[in-house]
Amino acid sequence: MSYSTIDRASDVLKSAFEILRQGFPDYENRPQQHEMAGAVHACLERKNRLLVEAGTGVGKSFAYLIPAILSGEKTVVSTATIALQDQLAKKDLVFLGKALPHEFSFDILKGKNNYVCLKRERELTEQGEARDRFAQWLRDTPTGDKEEIPFIPDFWGKVCGDTEDCGGRKCPFFSDCFYYNHFKNLHKVDILVVNHYLLIYDLLSEFTLLPFHKTLIIDEAHEIENVVSHVLGSTVNHSRVSWLLHRLRTLEIAVDHIFPRVDSYFKGGYLPRQDAGNSYRIPDTVIEGLEHLKGLLSLEMVASRLKTYKETAEEGEKADKVETTLVSLHSLSRDIDDFIIRENPNKVYYMTTSKGAMALRSSLVDCQEPFGALMEGYESVVMTSATMSAGGSFSFLEERLGISGCGEKIIGSPFDFKKQALLFIAKDLPPPDHESFQEESLKTMEGLIRVSGGRALVLFTSYKHLHFVSRNLKTDYPVKSQGDMPPARLIQWFKETPDPVLLATATFWQGIDIKGERLSLVIIAKLPFGAPGDPVYDERCKRLENRWFGDLALPSAILLLKQGFGRLIRSSSDQGVVAILASLPEIRTVHNLEDVRTFFDSIPSSRDLGPARRKGVRKKRRSVREL
Repeated sequence: MSYSTIDRASDVLKSAFEILRQGFPDYENRPQQHEMAGAVHACLERKNRLLVEAGTGVGKSFAYLIPAILSGEKTVVSTATIALQDQLAKKDLVFLGKALPHEFSFDILKGKNNYVCLKRERELTEQGEARDRFAQWLRDTPTGDKEEIPFIPDFWGKVCGDTEDCGGRKCPFFSDCFYYNHFKNLHKVDILVVNHYLLIYDLLSEFTLLPFHKTLIIDEAHEIENVVSHVLGSTVNHSRVSWLLHRLRTLEIAVDHIFPRVDSYFKGGYLPRQDAGNSYRIPDTVIEGLEHLKGLLSLEMVASRLKTYKETAEEGEKADKVETTLVSLHSLSRDIDDFIIRENPNKVYYMTTSKGAMALRSSLVDCQEPFGALMEGYESVVMTSATMSAGGSFSFLEERLGISGCGEKIIGSPFDFKKQALLFIAKDLPPPDHESFQEESLKTMEGLIRVSGGRALVLFTSYKHLHFVSRNLKTDYPVKSQGDMPPARLIQWFKETPDPVLLATATFWQGIDIKGERLSLVIIAKLPFGAPGDPVYDERCKRLENRWFGDLALPSAILLLKQGFGRLIRSSSDQGVVAILASLPEIRTVHNLEDVRTFFDSIPSSRDLGPARRKGVRKKRRSVREL
């Protein structure tokens, strides 16, 4: 490409930002945003790869959306959170569509599990008030999208779409299918917003799920490894097995005698006696029980019977049920065998507990190979986030994902945090693993919320801690917790409610944009280090050997802490407090390398010490390495 062509395109980019500046008084002109847009624009023009960290307040969504629009190429934008998906599709792209003189189209695509499946809904047996409210909503909804439901029904997993149970065009409900009626026109749009899970499922489908693969922009890119790890793993749980039994019952296969055994396996004696966390190594007794359950299910015999049904069934609902049930049955059989054998060296196998039921799960440990295949599927790739670097380097992300040959850019925040924000570090709290930490830290939270007059977002690293605070928090201000309603509705509630308090974890550490006094306090309930006992985290640490802290634990915590901090200051006029509930020792703090050098120079070198003291120094160094 000639320099004159690039210069002309750059002029168009400058013109687009000038239109925003002149035409919209609320638009903040940010040099950092222009800098990022220029880097993204150059990457797309040259069909390259780019890693770009954009600090809080840069306005990275505009900085990549505007070059994508101007490029004229069909672009997939992937996010980690539904909150950011909604912001892009319902706010940012709508705004740019009105502001820019360039015509473009856009839409959002979510996974099938975000839409009602009419076939599965017909099989629902639940009764009661929730079922009646859901039925009324279903009669009125034009989209079937879960985000539109004013509540989250417990039976959603039984009525939502499922790839394995989808017959596509062969399904008798295809013409009325909410998902496919939305999907069928997506090949025409210019910008398609998806989430990371859908992006990886597209990789699994050998790039047949998404409608085009030219340009890929991955926002919240620091989350992509965990999504790859999860999607390329597997789950065997109570709901999956019991759903299959319910389906077989509708096909007149005798399974009633198996239900109690399934309940006993997943909800009975294999549950840990004490709540030691969310994840556990799988004991041999659980695998022995799984082998017994496999024999009881007789999946090969059931598959043979279904194949006979398939040969005689006429086209219609039953034929579709038989065919999709076979797919689900074979998938479950493969996964059960995988858990029994556990021979994949790049997987970690573990069990989790939730709501009185046990689940078997596996996750990928190293994700370099599948992520490399994803990158190869697109002509241009931009990866961005407010938190991608640690210590001014992208090496952590590059090593975890196997990335090489990408352009790199770090763009700082335009905000003056020294003037706009105050950092509160709690004192005199017990260590986070102490039995009294939750109760003592709760008192500190209540005091902070009282002083701030509500207007608080409290971020947790575990649902267990969140649920404890939700049950015990004493405050006069309105409080909601993650899970009370869909994420987008929770954010809307926060924006519309005077002096709100929101308790959240997971996705709410990132992708939330609440400007102004409504959010004036962010409480980080615990430093976000990976939890010992998490089998995936433990296995990754084990493979790194003595590099586990510097190469994984520390940079991961830095990135997540930066994300949490970034929820507070969202504009140049915002002010507020970030509170970290970690009791740190009183210690001198410095901010430049010369002070560090002076400190080390003041310590006697071991070669200046006698043999006894040298031995003591070496012992201390070993102790540090063992931490």
